[in-house]
Amino acid sequence: MASNEPEVTTVTSKGQITIPSSLREQFGLQQGTKLMVVPTEYGLVLKKIDLPSVEEFQQRVEERAKAVTVSPEDVSKLVHEARGDDE
Repeated sequence: MASNEPEVTTVTSKGQITIPSSLREQFGLQQGTKLMVVPTEYGLVLKKIDLPSVEEFQQRVEERAKAVTVSPEDVSKLVHEARGDDE
C-alpha cells in the first residue's frame, strides 16, 4: 500500500490502537518507540520521538558540563527558586 493511502485502525477499551505493520515498517516503529500525540484542528497527529540512548545522553551532559560552570550552591539556589521554596 502506498504511504499516502489511509489505513483504518480501532481504539480498544483501554484506549490502545494498532498501527498497521506497513506503516510501522515505513516509519521504523518498534516495540518501545515513543510517539507524541498532538491534537490539531484536523484531528490527532502521531509524531515519532527520537530519544538519545543513555550513553549518548551522558556524553551530551559531560560535554555541556565542560562548557558551563555552575557551583553546587548555584544548583541548590535554582532548584529552590523553581520550587518556590524559601531558603
